[in-house]
Amino acid sequence: MNKTRMKTMMLWVGTMVSASVFSSVLARAQDAGLNGLDADRMGRIAGTAVNGTGTVIAPAVLRQRRESPVTPAAHVALAPPPPGIIAEELLAEEIAAKFEPLEVCRIDVARGKQVRARDVAADPLILRWTIQPTGRVTAAEVVATTAVDAEVLDCVKRRMNEWTFSRPSGGPLPVERVLRFRSAPPLLLPATR
Repeated sequence: MNKTRMKTMMLWVGTMVSASVFSSVLARAQDAGLNGLDADRMGRIAGTAVNGTGTVIAPAVLRQRRESPVTPAAHVALAPPPPGIIAEELLAEEIAAKFEPLEVCRIDVARGKQVRARDVAADPLILRWTIQPTGRVTAAEVVATTAVDAEVLDCVKRRMNEWTFSRPSGGPLPVERVLRFRSAPPLLLPATR
């Protein structure tokens, strides 16, 4: 055999022996317990005696993630309370009495702008409000369904906030009505002689 081949073979045998020895040392180290002690063997870990006094260490509290439910809990759907009640005829009379002074809003805006009342855009308006058990009006809203002069809307809403009605029985009463302005009456000029 030539020398190179023999060196290669000896190197290979040496490597195999080293691997065998290393694996047995590794296996023994894995079998050993804490700090190299065997699991079945007892021994001293430290040379200091413990007297039993000292700081108590509380157990660690692990942060655990709460799982969220797959579907949310069902909510109980409660029906809204029934609205309060005012006799239909009485409510209609009171609304008619409240709507009549609203005609002045269009006229006042026209005077301020020095134009005819029919030239002020104001029709139609949807009025919404709630009559509280005390008779006072809350949540007043004025909704324009077409182009309406902003000053007319403001005037109507200010007047609505001053309204009071008969007290409804059974709770608050929501109301919605449509307001249409009458065409402006012709101006009567004094007769000239």
